[in-house]
Amino acid sequence: MKPDEMTPKERMDAFAEGKDIDRIPCSPFLGESCAPIFGHSIAAHNHSIQAIIDTAIGSFQMFRPDSIGIGPGLQGIPEAMGCEIGFPENNTPFISKIAIKDYSEIEKLRPIDPYKDGRISYFLEGLKTTNERIGNEVYVGSSMGGPFTTAAFLRGTENFLKDMSKNPEMAHRLLEISTESVIRYIDAVCDLGLSVSIAEPIASCTMISAKRFREFVKPYLKKCMDRIIQRRGSGTTLHICGRTKKIWADMVDIGIGNLSLDNIDDIGELKEQFGDKVCLIGNVDPVEIIMRGSREEIYAAAKECIRKAHDNPKGYVLSTGCDVPIGTDPDKIIALMDAARIYGRWPINVDKLK
Repeated sequence: MKPDEMTPKERMDAFAEGKDIDRIPCSPFLGESCAPIFGHSIAAHNHSIQAIIDTAIGSFQMFRPDSIGIGPGLQGIPEAMGCEIGFPENNTPFISKIAIKDYSEIEKLRPIDPYKDGRISYFLEGLKTTNERIGNEVYVGSSMGGPFTTAAFLRGTENFLKDMSKNPEMAHRLLEISTESVIRYIDAVCDLGLSVSIAEPIASCTMISAKRFREFVKPYLKKCMDRIIQRRGSGTTLHICGRTKKIWADMVDIGIGNLSLDNIDDIGELKEQFGDKVCLIGNVDPVEIIMRGSREEIYAAAKECIRKAHDNPKGYVLSTGCDVPIGTDPDKIIALMDAARIYGRWPINVDKLK
Protein backbone atom coordinates (compact mmCIF):
# COMPACT_ATOMS: atom_id res chain seq x y z
CA MET A 1 0.00 0.00 0.00
CA LYS A 2 1.53 3.27 -1.14
CA PRO A 3 1.25 6.27 1.20
CA ASP A 4 -0.65 9.35 0.12
CA GLU A 5 1.24 11.63 -2.22
CA MET A 6 -1.06 14.65 -1.87
CA THR A 7 -2.64 16.47 1.05
CA PRO A 8 -6.44 16.14 1.19
CA LYS A 9 -6.80 19.75 0.05
CA GLU A 10 -4.45 19.22 -2.90
CA ARG A 11 -6.35 16.05 -3.80
CA MET A 12 -9.77 17.68 -3.66
CA ASP A 13 -8.61 20.71 -5.64
CA ALA A 14 -7.25 18.46 -8.41
CA PHE A 15 -10.37 16.26 -8.19
CA ALA A 16 -12.64 19.29 -8.67
CA GLU A 17 -10.62 20.41 -11.69
CA GLY A 18 -10.60 16.97 -13.32
CA LYS A 19 -6.82 16.64 -12.93
CA ASP A 20 -4.81 13.57 -11.94
CA ILE A 21 -4.97 12.54 -8.28
CA ASP A 22 -3.02 9.97 -6.29
CA ARG A 23 -6.10 8.04 -5.11
CA ILE A 24 -9.87 8.19 -4.96
CA PRO A 25 -11.03 10.65 -2.26
CA CYS A 26 -12.37 9.08 0.92
CA SER A 27 -14.46 10.95 3.50
CA PRO A 28 -16.34 8.76 6.00
CA PHE A 29 -19.04 10.54 8.02
CA LEU A 30 -17.33 11.13 11.37
CA GLY A 31 -18.24 14.13 13.56
CA GLU A 32 -19.42 13.75 17.13
CA SER A 33 -19.27 9.94 17.06
CA CYS A 34 -15.46 10.21 17.26
CA ALA A 35 -15.45 12.44 20.37
CA PRO A 36 -14.80 9.55 22.83
CA ILE A 37 -11.68 8.58 20.85
CA PHE A 38 -10.22 11.96 21.78
CA GLY A 39 -11.24 12.02 25.44
CA HIS A 40 -14.62 13.75 25.21
CA SER A 41 -18.13 12.41 25.76
CA ILE A 42 -20.82 12.98 23.13
CA ALA A 43 -22.57 15.28 25.62
CA ALA A 44 -19.37 17.29 26.07
CA HIS A 45 -18.94 17.56 22.31
CA ASN A 46 -22.35 19.23 22.19
CA HIS A 47 -21.51 21.79 24.86
CA SER A 48 -17.80 22.54 24.55
CA ILE A 49 -16.11 24.47 21.75
CA GLN A 50 -12.81 22.90 22.79
CA ALA A 51 -14.26 19.38 22.52
CA ILE A 52 -15.57 20.19 19.04
CA ILE A 53 -12.14 21.44 17.97
CA ASP A 54 -10.25 18.55 19.60
CA THR A 55 -12.50 15.99 17.89
CA ALA A 56 -12.26 17.59 14.46
CA ILE A 57 -8.49 18.08 14.53
CA GLY A 58 -7.91 14.70 16.17
CA SER A 59 -10.03 12.99 13.51
CA PHE A 60 -8.00 14.64 10.78
CA GLN A 61 -4.67 13.74 12.32
CA MET A 62 -5.63 10.13 13.04
CA PHE A 63 -7.59 9.26 9.88
CA ARG A 64 -6.52 11.81 7.21
CA PRO A 65 -9.97 11.97 5.55
CA ASP A 66 -10.44 14.21 2.53
CA SER A 67 -12.78 16.56 4.37
CA ILE A 68 -13.63 17.44 7.96
CA GLY A 69 -17.17 18.31 9.02
CA ILE A 70 -18.42 20.19 12.07
CA GLY A 71 -22.07 21.00 12.59
CA PRO A 72 -25.01 21.30 14.94
CA GLY A 73 -26.43 17.99 13.75
CA LEU A 74 -30.12 17.45 13.26
CA GLN A 75 -31.08 18.84 16.67
CA GLY A 76 -29.12 22.11 16.77
CA ILE A 77 -31.47 24.32 14.77
CA PRO A 78 -34.68 22.89 16.32
CA GLU A 79 -33.18 23.51 19.78
CA ALA A 80 -32.33 27.10 18.85
CA MET A 81 -35.98 27.53 17.80
CA GLY A 82 -37.46 26.20 21.04
CA CYS A 83 -37.17 22.42 21.29
CA GLU A 84 -35.68 20.86 24.40
CA ILE A 85 -32.91 18.34 23.79
CA GLY A 86 -31.78 15.37 25.84
CA PHE A 87 -28.03 14.73 25.96
CA PRO A 88 -27.05 11.19 26.98
CA GLU A 89 -23.43 11.03 28.08
CA ASN A 90 -22.35 8.89 25.15
CA ASN A 91 -25.24 8.58 22.75
CA THR A 92 -26.93 10.70 20.12
CA PRO A 93 -28.88 13.73 21.40
CA PHE A 94 -32.67 13.50 21.06
CA ILE A 95 -35.68 15.78 21.12
CA SER A 96 -37.09 15.59 24.66
CA LYS A 97 -39.77 18.28 24.20
CA ILE A 98 -41.17 19.60 20.93
CA ALA A 99 -41.43 23.34 20.33
CA ILE A 100 -45.11 23.49 19.33
CA LYS A 101 -47.85 21.09 20.41
CA ASP A 102 -50.33 22.60 17.95
CA TYR A 103 -50.34 25.35 15.38
CA SER A 104 -51.88 27.90 17.73
CA GLU A 105 -48.31 28.18 19.06
CA ILE A 106 -46.62 28.79 15.70
CA GLU A 107 -46.50 32.56 16.26
CA LYS A 108 -43.91 32.07 18.98
CA LEU A 109 -41.45 30.53 16.50
CA ARG A 110 -38.81 32.80 15.06
CA PRO A 111 -36.02 32.08 12.58
CA ILE A 112 -32.73 31.66 14.44
CA ASP A 113 -30.03 34.17 15.12
CA PRO A 114 -27.05 31.82 14.58
CA TYR A 115 -24.81 33.92 16.79
CA LYS A 116 -27.13 34.04 19.81
CA ASP A 117 -29.65 31.19 19.81
CA GLY A 118 -29.05 27.76 21.29
CA ARG A 119 -25.63 26.19 20.78
CA ILE A 120 -25.22 27.24 17.14
CA SER A 121 -22.42 29.69 17.97
CA TYR A 122 -20.36 26.85 19.51
CA PHE A 123 -20.20 25.09 16.16
CA LEU A 124 -19.48 28.29 14.25
CA GLU A 125 -16.57 29.04 16.58
CA GLY A 126 -15.40 25.43 16.27
CA LEU A 127 -15.49 25.73 12.48
CA LYS A 128 -13.56 28.99 12.51
CA THR A 129 -10.80 27.77 14.83
CA THR A 130 -10.49 24.35 13.21
CA ASN A 131 -10.20 25.91 9.77
CA GLU A 132 -7.50 28.26 11.06
CA ARG A 133 -5.58 25.27 12.45
CA ILE A 134 -5.83 22.69 9.64
CA GLY A 135 -7.52 24.46 6.73
CA ASN A 136 -4.23 24.65 4.85
CA GLU A 137 -4.28 20.84 4.55
CA VAL A 138 -7.95 19.87 4.38
CA TYR A 139 -11.28 21.46 3.56
CA VAL A 140 -13.36 22.09 6.65
CA GLY A 141 -17.11 22.36 6.21
CA SER A 142 -20.40 22.10 8.06
CA SER A 143 -23.52 19.99 7.82
CA MET A 144 -26.95 20.48 9.32
CA GLY A 145 -30.48 19.15 9.14
CA GLY A 146 -32.60 20.50 6.31
CA PRO A 147 -35.94 22.33 6.48
CA PHE A 148 -38.16 19.24 6.46
CA THR A 149 -36.28 17.45 9.25
CA THR A 150 -36.14 20.69 11.25
CA ALA A 151 -39.92 21.18 10.91
CA ALA A 152 -40.57 17.56 11.87
CA PHE A 153 -38.51 17.94 15.05
CA LEU A 154 -40.21 21.24 15.97
CA ARG A 155 -43.66 19.70 15.70
CA GLY A 156 -42.84 16.08 16.53
CA THR A 157 -42.18 13.74 13.61
CA GLU A 158 -45.37 11.68 13.89
CA ASN A 159 -47.50 14.83 14.24
CA PHE A 160 -45.80 16.53 11.30
CA LEU A 161 -46.17 13.55 8.98
CA LYS A 162 -49.90 13.56 9.74
CA ASP A 163 -50.07 17.33 9.19
CA MET A 164 -49.13 16.89 5.54
CA SER A 165 -52.56 15.41 4.86
CA LYS A 166 -54.62 16.85 7.73
CA ASN A 167 -53.25 20.39 7.86
CA PRO A 168 -51.06 21.02 4.81
CA GLU A 169 -51.38 24.80 4.91
CA MET A 170 -49.85 25.01 8.38
CA ALA A 171 -47.25 22.38 7.53
CA HIS A 172 -46.08 24.63 4.70
CA ARG A 173 -46.03 27.61 7.03
CA LEU A 174 -43.84 25.73 9.49
CA LEU A 175 -41.56 24.71 6.61
CA GLU A 176 -41.17 28.34 5.58
CA ILE A 177 -39.99 29.29 9.08
CA SER A 178 -37.67 26.28 9.22
CA THR A 179 -36.23 27.14 5.82
CA GLU A 180 -35.39 30.65 6.93
CA SER A 181 -33.53 29.27 9.96
CA VAL A 182 -31.56 26.87 7.78
CA ILE A 183 -30.69 29.69 5.37
CA ARG A 184 -29.47 31.84 8.26
CA TYR A 185 -27.13 29.05 9.31
CA ILE A 186 -25.98 28.65 5.70
CA ASP A 187 -25.15 32.35 5.60
CA ALA A 188 -23.23 32.19 8.87
CA VAL A 189 -21.07 29.33 7.59
CA CYS A 190 -20.55 31.01 4.23
CA ASP A 191 -19.53 34.20 6.05
CA LEU A 192 -16.61 32.14 7.41
CA GLY A 193 -15.67 31.28 3.82
CA LEU A 194 -16.66 27.63 4.32
CA SER A 195 -19.01 25.20 2.61
CA VAL A 196 -22.15 23.61 4.04
CA SER A 197 -24.01 20.38 3.30
CA ILE A 198 -27.54 19.23 4.10
CA ALA A 199 -29.01 16.07 5.64
CA GLU A 200 -32.74 15.30 5.41
CA PRO A 201 -33.30 11.89 7.05
CA ILE A 202 -37.03 12.40 7.66
CA ALA A 203 -37.51 13.05 3.92
CA SER A 204 -36.53 9.48 3.03
CA CYS A 205 -38.85 7.35 0.91
CA THR A 206 -38.80 5.04 3.93
CA MET A 207 -40.78 7.80 5.72
CA ILE A 208 -42.78 9.63 3.02
CA SER A 209 -43.92 9.09 -0.56
CA ALA A 210 -42.22 10.59 -3.60
CA LYS A 211 -45.35 12.70 -4.13
CA ARG A 212 -45.06 14.14 -0.61
CA PHE A 213 -41.35 14.76 -1.21
CA ARG A 214 -42.11 16.86 -4.27
CA GLU A 215 -44.72 18.91 -2.44
CA PHE A 216 -43.28 19.33 1.04
CA VAL A 217 -39.52 18.81 0.72
CA LYS A 218 -38.22 19.72 -2.71
CA PRO A 219 -39.29 23.40 -2.87
CA TYR A 220 -37.70 24.21 0.48
CA LEU A 221 -34.52 22.27 -0.18
CA LYS A 222 -34.22 24.11 -3.48
CA LYS A 223 -34.40 27.48 -1.67
CA CYS A 224 -31.52 26.36 0.54
CA MET A 225 -29.49 25.00 -2.37
CA ASP A 226 -30.11 28.18 -4.36
CA ARG A 227 -28.69 30.17 -1.45
CA ILE A 228 -25.61 27.94 -1.27
CA ILE A 229 -25.09 28.28 -5.03
CA GLN A 230 -25.46 32.06 -4.70
CA ARG A 231 -22.93 32.21 -1.86
CA ARG A 232 -20.48 29.50 -2.91
CA GLY A 233 -20.84 29.31 -6.69
CA SER A 234 -22.00 25.69 -6.90
CA GLY A 235 -24.34 23.17 -5.33
CA THR A 236 -23.32 21.11 -2.32
CA THR A 237 -23.84 17.65 -0.82
CA LEU A 238 -27.29 16.30 0.01
CA HIS A 239 -27.68 13.17 2.14
CA ILE A 240 -31.03 11.50 2.75
CA CYS A 241 -31.03 8.36 4.87
CA GLY A 242 -32.96 5.27 3.84
CA ARG A 243 -34.34 4.45 0.42
CA THR A 244 -34.25 7.32 -2.07
CA LYS A 245 -34.38 5.69 -5.52
CA LYS A 246 -37.84 7.12 -6.30
CA ILE A 247 -36.59 10.68 -5.67
CA TRP A 248 -33.10 10.56 -7.20
CA ALA A 249 -34.26 12.71 -10.10
CA ASP A 250 -35.78 15.24 -7.69
CA MET A 251 -32.64 15.36 -5.56
CA VAL A 252 -30.53 16.05 -8.65
CA ASP A 253 -33.04 18.63 -9.89
CA ILE A 254 -32.63 20.66 -6.70
CA GLY A 255 -29.19 21.70 -7.94
CA ILE A 256 -26.94 19.60 -5.72
CA GLY A 257 -23.30 19.04 -6.59
CA ASN A 258 -22.92 15.73 -4.72
CA LEU A 259 -25.41 12.98 -3.90
CA SER A 260 -24.52 11.00 -0.79
CA LEU A 261 -26.20 7.59 -0.92
CA ASP A 262 -27.31 5.44 1.99
CA ASN A 263 -26.00 1.86 1.82
CA ILE A 264 -29.56 0.55 1.42
CA ASP A 265 -29.53 1.56 -2.27
CA ASP A 266 -27.16 0.55 -5.07
CA ILE A 267 -24.52 3.10 -6.03
CA GLY A 268 -23.93 1.40 -9.37
CA GLU A 269 -27.56 1.91 -10.30
CA LEU A 270 -27.37 5.54 -9.24
CA LYS A 271 -24.28 5.99 -11.42
CA GLU A 272 -26.05 4.57 -14.46
CA GLN A 273 -29.01 6.91 -14.02
CA PHE A 274 -27.48 10.18 -12.80
CA GLY A 275 -23.70 9.85 -12.80
CA ASP A 276 -23.41 12.34 -15.64
CA LYS A 277 -25.09 15.00 -13.49
CA VAL A 278 -23.65 14.73 -9.96
CA CYS A 279 -20.64 13.51 -8.04
CA LEU A 280 -21.49 10.37 -6.03
CA ILE A 281 -20.57 9.76 -2.38
CA GLY A 282 -20.91 6.45 -0.54
CA ASN A 283 -21.89 3.92 0.43
CA VAL A 284 -20.24 1.35 2.68
CA ASP A 285 -22.54 0.07 5.45
CA PRO A 286 -21.42 1.92 8.61
CA VAL A 287 -22.92 -0.55 11.08
CA GLU A 288 -22.56 -4.09 9.73
CA ILE A 289 -19.32 -3.43 7.83
CA ILE A 290 -17.45 -0.54 9.47
CA MET A 291 -18.44 -1.05 13.10
CA ARG A 292 -18.97 -4.84 13.20
CA GLY A 293 -16.97 -6.09 10.24
CA SER A 294 -13.37 -7.25 9.99
CA ARG A 295 -10.66 -5.35 8.11
CA GLU A 296 -11.08 -7.89 5.28
CA GLU A 297 -14.83 -7.23 5.13
CA ILE A 298 -14.24 -3.47 5.07
CA TYR A 299 -11.76 -3.91 2.22
CA ALA A 300 -14.23 -6.07 0.28
CA ALA A 301 -17.13 -3.63 0.72
CA ALA A 302 -14.99 -0.62 -0.20
CA LYS A 303 -13.61 -2.44 -3.22
CA GLU A 304 -17.15 -3.20 -4.40
CA CYS A 305 -18.19 0.45 -4.08
CA ILE A 306 -15.08 1.56 -5.95
CA ARG A 307 -15.72 -1.06 -8.66
CA LYS A 308 -19.24 0.24 -9.18
CA ALA A 309 -18.60 3.98 -9.02
CA HIS A 310 -14.91 4.79 -9.71
CA ASP A 311 -15.63 5.73 -13.32
CA ASN A 312 -18.58 7.99 -12.55
CA PRO A 313 -18.47 10.86 -15.10
CA LYS A 314 -18.88 13.52 -12.38
CA GLY A 315 -16.55 11.85 -9.91
CA TYR A 316 -16.78 9.57 -6.91
CA VAL A 317 -15.88 9.85 -3.22
CA LEU A 318 -15.64 6.67 -1.14
CA SER A 319 -17.57 7.06 2.09
CA THR A 320 -19.95 5.45 4.54
CA GLY A 321 -23.66 5.21 3.78
CA CYS A 322 -24.42 7.22 6.94
CA ASP A 323 -22.65 8.32 10.15
CA VAL A 324 -19.97 6.07 11.59
CA PRO A 325 -21.61 4.74 14.80
CA ILE A 326 -20.53 5.85 18.24
CA GLY A 327 -18.15 3.28 19.71
CA THR A 328 -16.56 2.22 16.41
CA ASP A 329 -12.95 1.04 16.77
CA PRO A 330 -10.69 3.69 15.19
CA ASP A 331 -8.83 0.91 13.37
CA LYS A 332 -12.00 0.22 11.37
CA ILE A 333 -12.07 3.82 10.11
CA ILE A 334 -8.38 3.56 9.25
CA ALA A 335 -9.18 0.36 7.32
CA LEU A 336 -11.65 2.24 5.13
CA MET A 337 -9.06 4.94 4.43
CA ASP A 338 -6.51 2.22 3.62
CA ALA A 339 -8.98 0.61 1.22
CA ALA A 340 -9.05 3.86 -0.74
CA ARG A 341 -5.24 3.72 -0.95
CA ILE A 342 -5.19 0.07 -2.05
CA TYR A 343 -8.10 -0.13 -4.48
CA GLY A 344 -8.49 3.55 -5.37
CA ARG A 345 -4.87 4.18 -6.39
CA TRP A 346 -4.89 6.35 -9.50
CA PRO A 347 -5.07 5.36 -12.29
CA ILE A 348 -7.53 2.70 -11.19
CA ASN A 349 -6.36 -0.89 -11.77
CA VAL A 350 -9.64 -2.51 -12.81
CA ASP A 351 -8.16 -6.00 -12.42
CA LYS A 352 -7.71 -5.31 -8.69
CA LEU A 353 -11.44 -4.66 -8.39
CA LYS A 354 -12.60 -8.05 -9.76
